[in-house]
Amino acid sequence: MALEQTLDGCRWVYNYFLSIPPMSEYDMNYALTELKEQHPWLRNYHSKMLQMVGKQVATARKTAKRKLSYRYHDRFNTFTYNQTGFRMENNKLALSKIGSMNIVMHRQPINVKQVTICRKNGRWYAVVACEILRKQYSSIRYSKPVGIDVGIAKFAHDSDNHIVENPQFLTKMLKPLRRAHRRVSRRQQGSSNHRKAKHMLARLYEKINYKRRDFLHKTSTYYCSRYDLIFLERLRVANLTRNHKLARKILDASWSTFNTMCQYKANRMVEVEPAYSSIDCHRCSQPVPKSLAVRTHSCPKCRAVLDRDYNSAMNHLQNGLEMLHLPVERREITPVEIPKESLKQEFHIVTYGLPEKRAQACPGSQ
Repeated sequence: MALEQTLDGCRWVYNYFLSIPPMSEYDMNYALTELKEQHPWLRNYHSKMLQMVGKQVATARKTAKRKLSYRYHDRFNTFTYNQTGFRMENNKLALSKIGSMNIVMHRQPINVKQVTICRKNGRWYAVVACEILRKQYSSIRYSKPVGIDVGIAKFAHDSDNHIVENPQFLTKMLKPLRRAHRRVSRRQQGSSNHRKAKHMLARLYEKINYKRRDFLHKTSTYYCSRYDLIFLERLRVANLTRNHKLARKILDASWSTFNTMCQYKANRMVEVEPAYSSIDCHRCSQPVPKSLAVRTHSCPKCRAVLDRDYNSAMNHLQNGLEMLHLPVERREITPVEIPKESLKQEFHIVTYGLPEKRAQACPGSQ
């Protein structure tokens, strides 16, 4: 197969540059010319693609903290066409020195500058880099701002009281994953069965990744298509994952990926500091300390009772508007239905816009 042969040629060039003394990217381009004289079969590959291999080696040497090792067949899976040597039209991709092939295009690319061919679990993908214009923001009044609070029990709870449940794809697939890991560990390394077991395990992780990215794309598109200004909390995920009891669920939620998707899809996305967002009351700014186990926010000053994540989302919205020097609208909140066990420290529920009254439907508030 032409793609397999191209990967083998790029891998050979990569290992060759690792075997000689380090040199700059500019010198490696000259070395390629001499290398083609010694090995004429290298002329069967696009020159710009081979130059990108030299750039890959130069970049790896700058960032590597230890000596680079040679790449074997299963550890070299990409090659790149930069600026020239490719053409995309009518669901076909034409690569110089390789030929034309049918592709499934998820969207129509514009101003394509680079095409990277990747091999993953026996499948081939073309990753396209396009040149796009940066968005220019003006001092306009945004008509539909929203604040979003992300979490584990609920993936997102926004300032319009819309809840997105957390699907927890990795948690639901733990049983088949553990079974697949045991299968890999019981096979003899280097055998055909060991290779098949590794492939099945990789396909399971790939399936989980596809489901997660599909969910994140749909959720981010939902918010970006309905709101022109989005406020998300700036989370330090690396610090949060130090809690080993929650690390797996935090990484499974993929908050950072959701943040990145909103950045390039939304009209404008702004990050706000999450400090004290779940403690301060969004109406009167009264601090109400509570542990993570308490999921209800009850303010003793203004007597507001609502969901803890809803209060955080409202604080994100208000803090973001104040940060951008935009007018802050104080919304009237209708209290949510709170289970009896969640109201151990609550006294009564207030309906804003109406005279204050006792909640008759809440036994234990007398």
